[in-house]
Amino acid sequence: MDETRKPFRHVATSFDGSAVAFGASKGVVHIFDLATGARVSRFDSDLDFGGSRLAIDPNGVFCAIASYNSNNLTLTDMQGEQLWQRTDVDEVQKVRFSLDGNTLLCSHHRGIISQLDVQTGETLRFNWFKKVLYGAKDLVESPYDEYLVIDSVERDIRITDRRLKHVATVKRKSFAVIDYAFSPEFMCISESGGPVTCYHVETGKEVWELSFPDGVHALDVGYNEDSKHFLAISWPYEKGGPFTLLAIARHNGNIVTETRLPDAVDFGFVNRGTRLVLTTGEIICTTKGEHLGALDDSPGSAK
Repeated sequence: MDETRKPFRHVATSFDGSAVAFGASKGVVHIFDLATGARVSRFDSDLDFGGSRLAIDPNGVFCAIASYNSNNLTLTDMQGEQLWQRTDVDEVQKVRFSLDGNTLLCSHHRGIISQLDVQTGETLRFNWFKKVLYGAKDLVESPYDEYLVIDSVERDIRITDRRLKHVATVKRKSFAVIDYAFSPEFMCISESGGPVTCYHVETGKEVWELSFPDGVHALDVGYNEDSKHFLAISWPYEKGGPFTLLAIARHNGNIVTETRLPDAVDFGFVNRGTRLVLTTGEIICTTKGEHLGALDDSPGSAK
């Protein structure tokens, strides 16, 4: 990426896909192919910031864009061609595709999660789903086990199966969860102003806790399938300072490696946690902490 260009403001990645979406100023969306490093498309949208309103589907086919101010939710292809748009999806804070790519999950400001059919944009109406998710602000699936996590407003964190049948409860350690990551058997949670904690997904039992000094927490967590380590990006939020990528042993919480990261606005783990993409366009190998290069944001790189 040209060093003279301003960095993007948001990055959206998928667990196993090679497509990456960036949100820039004035709602402009850029799509890149990680395999080639080239920009695939650049298009205007009504994306606004303050939540996680940009998402890429697991198959690298669709891009979802939400606007809190206009109540719009739009699905496009990778070239920015609009496939459908809803104008009645109010106060969207976060959009996320289900791991099978068939459902778009929308988290709303008032503590409701709605499900939309990716192909049609129609709301999927399940009374049991609505009842279980009342007051919920996020729903995260494990790619390894038949479990998911429900994060609700001012309530304990719930682990359920795919039919939302209760499995276990985890008590939060601060007022807000920042991010989740899964590995086989385990779930890792970072909390605002709090620690990174690992739990067993089948029982909700705490496995380990990684505490930080006062004024430091982890902005993002992930899991590297190659090294079998959890990952966390720590940041001294009170005084400011460098971002640090931590590789953490999943069975005991010991820090294995620490890598200082370039300054960025947002980060996204890709390729099953083996790569980290920054809003500067830089790509970091999370296994060795090496800088692998940068995406090509030159004016002629889009097809």
